[in-house]
Amino acid sequence: MPGEVKDECGVAAVYLPQKPDNYPLGGSAFYLYNMLLQMQNRGQLSAGITTFNEKRQQLIDTFKKVGTVNETFAVKIRPKAQSIMRKFSGSKGIGHVRYSTFGGDDRGSAQPFERHHGRKWKWFSFAFNGNIANFSELKAELEKKQYHLVRNLDTELILHFLEKEQVGEKETPMDKAFSRLAHKFDGAYNIVYINAEGTLAAMRDPLGNRPLCYSASDEFVGAASESVALANIVSNGIKPIKPGEMLIVENDSVEVRKYAESKKIAHCMFEWVYFSNAASTIEGKSVYQVRWNLGAELARQEKLETTGGDWVVVPVPDTAKPAADAYAHELGLPAMEGLIRNRYVGRTFIESNDRLAKIKEKFNVNKSVLDGKKVIIVDDSIVRGTTSKALIDYMREKGKAKEIHMRISCPPVRSPCFYGIDMSTIGELIANRHSSQEQLERTGFIDLEQETVDKIASDIGVDSLQYMTLAGLVKSIGISKNELCMACLTGEYPTPWGQALRVKAMERFGRGLETARTYE
Repeated sequence: MPGEVKDECGVAAVYLPQKPDNYPLGGSAFYLYNMLLQMQNRGQLSAGITTFNEKRQQLIDTFKKVGTVNETFAVKIRPKAQSIMRKFSGSKGIGHVRYSTFGGDDRGSAQPFERHHGRKWKWFSFAFNGNIANFSELKAELEKKQYHLVRNLDTELILHFLEKEQVGEKETPMDKAFSRLAHKFDGAYNIVYINAEGTLAAMRDPLGNRPLCYSASDEFVGAASESVALANIVSNGIKPIKPGEMLIVENDSVEVRKYAESKKIAHCMFEWVYFSNAASTIEGKSVYQVRWNLGAELARQEKLETTGGDWVVVPVPDTAKPAADAYAHELGLPAMEGLIRNRYVGRTFIESNDRLAKIKEKFNVNKSVLDGKKVIIVDDSIVRGTTSKALIDYMREKGKAKEIHMRISCPPVRSPCFYGIDMSTIGELIANRHSSQEQLERTGFIDLEQETVDKIASDIGVDSLQYMTLAGLVKSIGISKNELCMACLTGEYPTPWGQALRVKAMERFGRGLETARTYE
């Protein structure tokens, strides 16, 4: 559901092997801008890049701002945008788009994080996508050694541990440094890294929780969180960086190396269901096709009698549209845009806790589609339910629908995420607010009792509600359930700290202490 759940960010890395004259103004900065723009879905809070230029006094230099990619790079002011490209022109670079699940919303919390040093190999910058689940333990370890975290960010924590790997008189090879860190970090952490010697790396954590892919040729080498960032740049194929692997550019040689063993693979199922751009491919699976499969599966599970001419299927724009189209196609029903998204609203200066006001800012109800109809609205997920309720109220108020039935292409979200999705407490999840204590304490997937589903339906104001089954989700993605992270659905976490944090979350919920994210 738009506005209910967010991923943390997206990362990118670029190496241009040929002479600067062979590339557009800005070189790596130009390509990073374009790659980040294609991944704007992964974060709209801030954007930034660090580029390397051996002819520049500032060998690596970082540019970042709060705002969207186009706001950051000032594309509406052509001379200013060109000035940014000139200043940050380079042959290599890394980039980041951010949505905050941890820390502040100011420029200082934006990524990349750069660490200055007199020695070139100790002067580095990095950005990451994910969440360090054992943040509190590692923070305590640093504090015992008189470290101080100014911003209380896991990004800041990673910075200090990377710094510790570069002590002494000799540079630590990248694969060895990250191998040691893999034994320290619990969670999800795709990292892009560059130093003032021009060493560039893009690494994927041993779980492979978040997507990361690359493409390499004699003209262009790039890595990104999503394939859509590379698709319009390269023509020689895009491959996934496997869990525990890193793409490294060192002394102008390009190599993919194994740096850590993968004891378990746990790809986040939400990447296919909601987060990723529909044009992306993850682990060889088309995001669009998976969403289409989910819609078709929902239709096969449908219990409503949908004969007659007064039924219409409406997607919640934009991520649920493939599922809605497939659902309608399977049942022979019309799929129509009963909700029109305002794609030009961008950021506003208005901050409001009024969920309905935010819905009206983002969507327009198309009354000509809804008036007097039995509406089946298809969405990808219900997390907290507040946005769903406001949207349904808006459709009833303005659309004058006769009935509204909701179909969700993801099973009920029952547990927090500690790997980079902004839902980390038990009580915020609508499925838990209507579940028994016994249901809350159980791990392993359980179908919600019909009574519970009916309570959720009543809460958000729909005539009926139906979720995707777990088996249908796994079938639609086409990857073994043993290689998917579905902890938010099952309560079974792929790492020890994930399991420990769920226990902590349950304790906090039971004592009424859910005032902050569980991992803080």
